[in-house]
Amino acid sequence: MEKRISRRVSAEEEGMSLGQFLRSCMSLSKKEISRAKFLENGICVDGVRRKVTAVLEAGEFVEVQLETGERTSLQLGASDKELEVLYEDEDVIVLNKPAGLSVHPAGRGTFHGDTLANRLAFYLREKGEDCVIRILGRLDKDTSGVVLAAKSRTASARLEQQREAGILKKTYLAVVQGVPQESEGEIRVSLGPDPEDRTRMRVCQDGKTAQTYYQVLKTFHGGRENGIEDGREAGERAGKEEERAVCSLVRLCLATGRTHQIRVHMAYIGCSLLGDPLYGSGSAAAGSGSPEAERRALIGRTALHASELVFCQPFTGRRLRVSAPLPKDIARILNFVVE
Repeated sequence: MEKRISRRVSAEEEGMSLGQFLRSCMSLSKKEISRAKFLENGICVDGVRRKVTAVLEAGEFVEVQLETGERTSLQLGASDKELEVLYEDEDVIVLNKPAGLSVHPAGRGTFHGDTLANRLAFYLREKGEDCVIRILGRLDKDTSGVVLAAKSRTASARLEQQREAGILKKTYLAVVQGVPQESEGEIRVSLGPDPEDRTRMRVCQDGKTAQTYYQVLKTFHGGRENGIEDGREAGERAGKEEERAVCSLVRLCLATGRTHQIRVHMAYIGCSLLGDPLYGSGSAAAGSGSPEAERRALIGRTALHASELVFCQPFTGRRLRVSAPLPKDIARILNFVVE
């Protein structure tokens, strides 16, 4: 999709070189300026192409073309199934991914299937916005919640920079078995592939650094819901069967983004995610009729939801906070009624 930005030179900015103005006043990187210089009418002042060494006068209108029009990837088929848009502007779109839907096609021969990317392609084509699908970050197929996509290469690059700088942040909610010993804390253990099962990750000293922050929001004791203060008291009485915490609602934030990071880290501290087939006891009933089995049967997937995304609009810098409501299957586990 074509992307142009513009700004008028103020009296205070008069005398600046065009290159300095682009960097300081329009927040363009050297790479963005270099790319624009090679586009036809890529950098113009009052409609006339100018060199970056030109000296500006007050009142002049500077316009930069960052990208020319580009087509959506032709090999990506469009799916007209439901797409929930949480936020959208001319540069970005935030979606609410349902559990059970993959973010991208798995490979050759799958480009015409039903994934979030296929649904987004249909949505944008219907609006007449032809652009390459650029989804930032990936959620596992079973994970629900917020997913961010950029409508241009420049927007995508700027959002990636925000992620590296810790400006772009995603918050998760998970239902875990039991209750962590501490009501909040940091898990910092390295992760790497499991040599015995390439679909799994494991804690290992020679793996990549992984860092997860967690906070227990609520604990649930035999069908009763308790706030965090009661959760601490219950932890002190853990020896009493009637007070045993069967599950907890936990908020999680990632300082790193390793594969299965939340799932492995929570299993590492003895609180695997409810319904997790790889690192927990899965969704199948183990010990039919037990309360634990009944709770697992309520969801049938890993109980993980990307609940909130915070980032800055890539061109205006406006801080945005977008939330995805708790899905019904997770709410059902926690004895809420969502209609």
